[in-house]
Amino acid sequence: MHREPFRLFFPAATLAGLVGVGLWVPLLLGWTVDYPGTAHARLMVQGFFGGFIFGFLGTSLPRLLEVPPLTAREVFPLLALFAVNVVAHAAGATSWGDAAFLGELVLWFAVLKGRCHAKRDLPPPSFVLVGLSFASAVVGTGLFLAGRHWELPPELELLARLLSYHAFVLMCVLGAGGFLLPRFLGLGLRRKFASSVTVTPDWLAAARFAGGVGALIIASYGLEAAGWARAAVTVRAALITGFLWRELPLERLRWTWNGVQWLLVVGLACLPLGVMASGWLPGWRVAMSHVELISGFGFITLGVATRVVFGHSGERAQLERFHAPITVAAGLMLLGLLNRLSGDVVPSTMVSHYLYGALCWLAGLLLWAVRVLPKVLRPDPEE
Repeated sequence: MHREPFRLFFPAATLAGLVGVGLWVPLLLGWTVDYPGTAHARLMVQGFFGGFIFGFLGTSLPRLLEVPPLTAREVFPLLALFAVNVVAHAAGATSWGDAAFLGELVLWFAVLKGRCHAKRDLPPPSFVLVGLSFASAVVGTGLFLAGRHWELPPELELLARLLSYHAFVLMCVLGAGGFLLPRFLGLGLRRKFASSVTVTPDWLAAARFAGGVGALIIASYGLEAAGWARAAVTVRAALITGFLWRELPLERLRWTWNGVQWLLVVGLACLPLGVMASGWLPGWRVAMSHVELISGFGFITLGVATRVVFGHSGERAQLERFHAPITVAAGLMLLGLLNRLSGDVVPSTMVSHYLYGALCWLAGLLLWAVRVLPKVLRPDPEE
C-alpha cells in the first residue's frame, strides 16, 4: 500500500474531515461550551484537504516523472506525522498539531524533490504552483507558531489564515489540476510538451506563466490582509478564471451526470464565485468563504479522489456511469453549505441551521466513503 499512498491517506483524510466537522455537533446541541473553531479549521485544511493532497501527489508524481514509487521508509513517517497532526488538533493541542504539519510539509517536499532529481521526464509546468502551495503553507503555519510566542499584528494573523487555509489548497488545485483536470474531464490537453529530462523553451515559458500567476495570487492575499479585500478578491478571481481558461479547453466541455465530471465542473465554477463572495460581502466573509471551501475545494477533492480510487482498483468503467450514491452525497454536502450560509444570513436560525449543515455534510461524506473507500483495498488488476 505504501507504493500508492492514496490507499493510506485517503481514508485517514476522510476520518480527519469527519472529526473536524463533528467537533461542532456537541457545541450546537448544548452539550459543551468549548468553541472548536480553530481545531475545526486546522483539521479540515491540514487533515482533510491536506491528507487528500498528500495521498494524491505521492501516488501521481512518481508516475508522471517515471521514477520508482515511494518506499515504506518514506511513507510511514509521513503517515505518523499526519496522525500526530490530527490527534493533536482534535485534542486542542494546536501548537503540537501545527508543528507536526510543518514537519509533514518539509518531509513531503524532501521526498518529492528527491523524486524530481531522479526524473526521466519533466513534471507538468503547472506543478510550479504545487511548490508555491507548500511554501504558502509553510509561511502560514510558521506565522501560527510564531503567534504562540509573540503578539502578531492583526494583518499578519489574517495573512497566516489566508495562506494556510486558502492558498495552500488553491495552489495545489490549480497546479495539479492544470494538467490532470483536462484528462479527468475528458477534454484533452490544450498543449502538449515533448518528453524530456532537460528544460525546453516551451516548458520554461509555461512554467514561468504558472509561477507568475501563482506569485500574483499570493500577492492578492497580502493585499487582502492589508485591508483591500474587494480589490484583492477581484484580482484573485480573475487570475483563477484566466488560468483555468488558458490551461483547460473548456470550450470542449459537455455537461454530463456520469462519473465525477459534474462534481469537478461545479467545484471549478465555485472557486472564483466563492472568492468574490467572501470579499464583496464583508459582513458574511467567513460564511461566504465556505462556497470556496465546501463546494469548490470540497467537490474537486472528492471528485479527484473518486477518479483516483476507481482508476487504481480496476473500476475505470464505473467512471462512465451515473452514480446515485455519489450524487446524493454531493447533494447532502451542498445542502450542508446552504444551511451554513442561511445560519449567518438569518441569525435567528443560526444554531439550528449550523447543526443541520454539519449533520448534512457529515452524512454526505459518510455516504461517499461507504461507496468509494472500500476500493482502496483492491489492487489494480491491470498492474
